[in-house]
Amino acid sequence: MNVKAMENNKILLVDDEAGIRKVLKITLESSGYDVCLASDGETGLKTFIEKNPCIVITDIKMPGIDGIEVLKRIKDLNPETEVIMITGHGDMNLVVKSLQHEAADFITKPIDIGDLESAIKKAQERISISQNINSYMDDLESLVKEKDKKINESEKLVTIGQTIAGMSHAIKNIAGGLKGSSFVLEQGIELENREYLKQGWEMMKGNINKITKLSLDLLNYAKTTKLDFKLENPNKPVREVMQLMNHRAKEENIIFKLLPCMEKRLVFMDCDAIHNCILNLVVNAFDSFNKIANPDQIKNVNIIVEKENNNIVYKVQDNGCGINDTIKKSILKDFITTKGMNGTGFGLMTTKKIVEEHDGEIHFSSEKGKGTLFVVKIPLRSKVEERGF
Repeated sequence: MNVKAMENNKILLVDDEAGIRKVLKITLESSGYDVCLASDGETGLKTFIEKNPCIVITDIKMPGIDGIEVLKRIKDLNPETEVIMITGHGDMNLVVKSLQHEAADFITKPIDIGDLESAIKKAQERISISQNINSYMDDLESLVKEKDKKINESEKLVTIGQTIAGMSHAIKNIAGGLKGSSFVLEQGIELENREYLKQGWEMMKGNINKITKLSLDLLNYAKTTKLDFKLENPNKPVREVMQLMNHRAKEENIIFKLLPCMEKRLVFMDCDAIHNCILNLVVNAFDSFNKIANPDQIKNVNIIVEKENNNIVYKVQDNGCGINDTIKKSILKDFITTKGMNGTGFGLMTTKKIVEEHDGEIHFSSEKGKGTLFVVKIPLRSKVEERGF
């Protein structure tokens, strides 16, 4: 979806109760908001695409497409949209689920207009902050491009700008998750409810794992500037990846195969770096099945190593969800992730940097719904001198 600039006062209200829609529309319009209505989830999604509101207020329980599904699809269309959920008393499990999918807030029935307007104002503040950050990042990108014309060190500034952009998005996602998990923990403590405590702690652990992964991705990206080149068997790093990922493959019913290079040839490379490179691609291949709707699909991931002319070629192939056309254009140029709130974009950029440090090349082909093939080519060299050291 090509998202147009969002108007900060435009609100979409999705609720299957006509009385609630009528009362809230009158109330919110009297406060200066531009309100559009939808009587069910399907109509709400069509109206969202047509009107592009900055804030969506939706009931959780509706016939057909429920509020959780509306939330998920809206976040897929435009992650910057703030979604406020309307819940009934005792719907705590649904509240937890909505927070896990990045709901901005929730209001319980019967709806208190003061609470609703307060939630809307908070959502507007978050949108304004996000827009200011985006504007600042655009200014920073422009500055970096300007410097790129004047000084030889500008490539470093570009990398810094891209890194900041990638980090700000990843940190925003993690902060939202921490907010949701802390809320559930507080509810568990206040109500002395062990189930809420357990759910909150599981959410908290998930966000701690994300922080850890972000830190490791940053370290991996930084340390590739000093590679340790040695003569290595080109099959060695991929065999290590197979050993590392076999357990997850069995847990997720993924058929995971390696077709090693049969020609005996040592290659001048950093084995650990190539291991990280292939591992990033394999993890992405495994994750590509998370968006597959058919639970009965046979899932395949293959690693192929072969000699092609004067290159060792590594191929990582899957039959997962594929990459959409919009992301294809930027995926190896910027810190772009296909994983929404669960990704940082550092993995692929680290892989690209590793390949370039080996004077190699990386490219890919992908078809939506049919899978992706990444190809890494590393020049065959046997001496340090051949790299110009």
